[in-house]
Amino acid sequence: MKTRSLLVSLGLVLLLMGALSFLQKKVPGTERMTKESRRITNLPVREADRIDLTGPKGSFVFRKKAEGDWRLEKPIAGGADAVSVGQLLSEIQFVESLQTLPSGKKEESQLQTFGLGQPTRTLVVGTKEGELTIDTGRETPIAGGIYVRIRQPGRGEKIAVVQNQLAEAMDKDLTGWREKRVLPLQIPDVQELLLHQGTLEVDVIKKDGEWAILKPVEAQADPTDVANVLGELSSLKAASFVSDTGGDLALYGLNAPAQAFEVRTTATNRILQIGQVNPKETNQVFARVSDQPSVFLLPRAAIDSLGKMADRVRDKRVVTFTSAAQIQAVEFAGRGGDYRLERGKDTNRWTLQWAGNPRAADSARVDAWIVFLKEARANRFLPTEDPARLGLIKPRQTLTLFWAAPNGIQGTTNRVETLKFGDESKEDVFLQVSTTSGGMAVPLGLLRRIPETALGWLPLGIFPPDFGPVRGLIWAAGGVRKEYRSGADGRWRASGVGADVPEAAGYATRLAELEVVRWVGAPAKVDFAKTELEIVAEGGDGKKLRITVGRPYADGSAPIHVEGQELAGLLNRTQLAALKKDPRTTIAEAAPNTSQR
Repeated sequence: MKTRSLLVSLGLVLLLMGALSFLQKKVPGTERMTKESRRITNLPVREADRIDLTGPKGSFVFRKKAEGDWRLEKPIAGGADAVSVGQLLSEIQFVESLQTLPSGKKEESQLQTFGLGQPTRTLVVGTKEGELTIDTGRETPIAGGIYVRIRQPGRGEKIAVVQNQLAEAMDKDLTGWREKRVLPLQIPDVQELLLHQGTLEVDVIKKDGEWAILKPVEAQADPTDVANVLGELSSLKAASFVSDTGGDLALYGLNAPAQAFEVRTTATNRILQIGQVNPKETNQVFARVSDQPSVFLLPRAAIDSLGKMADRVRDKRVVTFTSAAQIQAVEFAGRGGDYRLERGKDTNRWTLQWAGNPRAADSARVDAWIVFLKEARANRFLPTEDPARLGLIKPRQTLTLFWAAPNGIQGTTNRVETLKFGDESKEDVFLQVSTTSGGMAVPLGLLRRIPETALGWLPLGIFPPDFGPVRGLIWAAGGVRKEYRSGADGRWRASGVGADVPEAAGYATRLAELEVVRWVGAPAKVDFAKTELEIVAEGGDGKKLRITVGRPYADGSAPIHVEGQELAGLLNRTQLAALKKDPRTTIAEAAPNTSQR
């Protein structure tokens, strides 16, 4: 029984605790209820659509438009500062009365006592539930408070003491209440952006959803950079307003503006005109919007930055194809002769068409170069279009790119783009691209990555791809001849001795992976009249590869040729030293002593 009573008691305690927790969640705290009861109004002030304010800074009439934007109707017509209006409404919504007199209409003597007979400020706020009127009077004897008379539906009239910050929120002049942004834009709606600056005209236009530059050159525009420029225009804020009647525009240099930014949408055409520098504050310029009378001051640095928009919005990509996989062929002319790279339709492998013969190109190298070309960006754009000044009358190198671009109608459209490389400067090379007018300076690496001859596109390995593993070696150097072979058990042995030579396996692997520094053309007899080294590599199914290395040149490099191949290559000093070591020498022993060069 005791146990049963204990369990019942425990259950009741848990039930009471749960009920208490539930009530705590449902019932507002005492402090919160007290704060809400002290608020001067329960009308939805922040959802107001009308404000009339008269105070020491003047009389102002605000109206909220259907799209939700606040507009000033008096003393001028124009946009209102949404932040300032929002702060005022929030202050009214949440301000608390510090002391309240009994409700009911007050006698004139009482109103005069509190400074409410001739109020210093009168604020009328219109909401969907009625109109709130607040008059402000004298400050209270205790600092920080002010007397107010409040009239609203459902709560009658009362006099209260509130914190002085309510009055401070009302005390803004016209500049404080008006919209400071001088050319607010809906950026997605903009169809064209123009800059008129003396003889310079910049025209950036949206065509089929893509941004392009029409003037001063025809070129692609970077959509991100265009959006940035439009964003800067839209966020321009007046430092101060000089005149709201226009007046003599010549006083501000606005009768013949130094600059004009024109923004066109499907519905509007607005022009921001820039005048002379403010003589009192040289970091500011006078400006106006052509369809408005106001003259204001803008930061000079912001206008100078926008004045460079021609270079800022131009797409700095050198080429216009969007994917390296699109490129079907590249033709080269000039330095290194004329030749062509072609991508196989089925294999996706690259072929070099040179000297009338097709050769397998190094596809990995070609693909990497095309990606590099796609990612290349101009260092700067050149104001001159004179080809002679850029060294483009006789370009050093000309590339012609062929690709298929999707057009969304017939599938794809064949495209051609030509790049002409001219003179070099210290850090870049001049370039002209057929798809844009004018010239550009691009990194030197863009030209240097192109091989000096067609041979630079060939694979650098000396072994054919289908040769397979090396299973035997005949090595001859300095009058010494050695033979090594791999048996059926995979172990390498010296011919005629039978001793294991595991080092030969490493030599055979390095030989199969050997790449020339570059191909130099047909082998010259003079280079191989005296040989430095001869190697015969044996593979499966009777395959053999006879390799000859000629006498070294003065710089330590040496020519190399594979019997039956049309081209000779070049080895560097390190490669030559490693090949000359007996295959049974370990890797450490084969490494050249570079300190004694």
